[in-house]
Amino acid sequence: MNQDTSVTPTDEIDLRDIVLPLWQAKWRILLWGVLFALVIGVYQLGGIALDKSDKAQMQVHFNFTGASSGIYPNKTQFSPLELVSDPVLSEVYSRHFDGVTYTEFTQALTLTPSFVGAGELEQVITNLAAQDKGLSVTEFNDAVSAYSKGLTSQSKTNATMTLDLSLVNGNLSKASAILTDIVDTWATQAISVRGVLNLNKPAIQSQIITMTDDELLIKVNILSDTHQLLADTVRSYNTDPQLRAISDPSSSLTLADLSHLLSTEGKYKIAILKELIIKSGIGMDNAVWYEGFREARLGKLERERDSLERMVTVYDDALAQFNQQQDLQAQPNPMQAQSSTQIYSPQYSNDLVNSLLQLGSKMADPEYRKHLLEEKIKLSSKLQLVITEIEFYQSANASTQSTLDTDKIDQLINNSSTKMASINDALSGITKVANERYLADNGQLYDLQGAAEHISTSNLSGKFKLKLVLAFIMGCIVGVIVVFARRLIKPEIQTN
Repeated sequence: MNQDTSVTPTDEIDLRDIVLPLWQAKWRILLWGVLFALVIGVYQLGGIALDKSDKAQMQVHFNFTGASSGIYPNKTQFSPLELVSDPVLSEVYSRHFDGVTYTEFTQALTLTPSFVGAGELEQVITNLAAQDKGLSVTEFNDAVSAYSKGLTSQSKTNATMTLDLSLVNGNLSKASAILTDIVDTWATQAISVRGVLNLNKPAIQSQIITMTDDELLIKVNILSDTHQLLADTVRSYNTDPQLRAISDPSSSLTLADLSHLLSTEGKYKIAILKELIIKSGIGMDNAVWYEGFREARLGKLERERDSLERMVTVYDDALAQFNQQQDLQAQPNPMQAQSSTQIYSPQYSNDLVNSLLQLGSKMADPEYRKHLLEEKIKLSSKLQLVITEIEFYQSANASTQSTLDTDKIDQLINNSSTKMASINDALSGITKVANERYLADNGQLYDLQGAAEHISTSNLSGKFKLKLVLAFIMGCIVGVIVVFARRLIKPEIQTN
């Protein structure tokens, strides 16, 4: 009887069969890991050379009113890129460099917007997350708009300047002085050369007021226009309490004094001189030329009148539509809610009408309605002045020349021109004092966010090191797979 000597297989796994082969092949597994890490490293570096650079970095904050909107206090455009403009860098280069070319200097300098307003934008996201219901398309667009405006505002009010330290042989102190000088030079040029902190400026230069012309008709019209321009400027200045309290250092005249002088000069001299010359034909040597001038002036005024009348009509229609829309909102009607407010004005382009409608979309705010009414009043006042001027020219009749002394009239015009020049000088003096006071209170356009920092950068970044570790682990895993694959294949080869 034969004895059965076969071994019954079991489901147990001997760990030695797993660990022992791995231990015996440990160097091969490590070799696979090193090989993978080496391949990834060479690929990421673009070769075997390391790229390391040291830079000086400085944070700049623009603190003047309007910086977030890209507008200087004097209403001119502002951009942080002005710090690296040629006028600024040329002046800085001439003071700090000798053996370095200007091109090398500009290439070593970089300017990037910096973002330090995370708290402000976080508020936008918090407000959205606090809502229990889903956002509508309008709410979503408003949120995106608010977020975008916040980003734009921060990018215009904060900037980061960096300078490669290799340009100054690694001297951080010198690099800091250069970066500080760049910002200071920009601010000096902006204030002294371009006058970005000058909130007010004279309407015209005094020397052009007293320029002479041979024709009395032209001289008296220029004088009248100059008087109107100065009167408008003084009127606008009078709306500022700080300007009303300033007097001209040379003449000691205030805005109230200038307003009175302009009023008396306009009523009792300029208006009378214009009446005499245009209606009586004083100094008229050529009747055809005089009539042509009068007709041309009258035609221009009539075109201006027509334009103003249409503009006033558009504003009237807009206000009427807005009032009607508010009444409908107060008493909602499902049928009327589907209709849209339209203003038909073929005299003007769609852009003008759309701008009015865009303004009217926020008429719930009293300030917008007030602004629209003020614009209408300004247009109406200007329209009345133009109509008065038209009536004046229509009543002019130069068929008979006056016997008044032409030289005397010419002298009176010259005297009034001189008076307008003196008033403009006083207005310029008041403007200069106001700008100097504002400059004393807001003398800087920026502040530095700490001292210059030493920043070291290289292609051996933290992410790069993490990639190397992951590549090594991946290589080791591949090595383990290869070891067990060879153990499975080798018995089959031996059996064959």
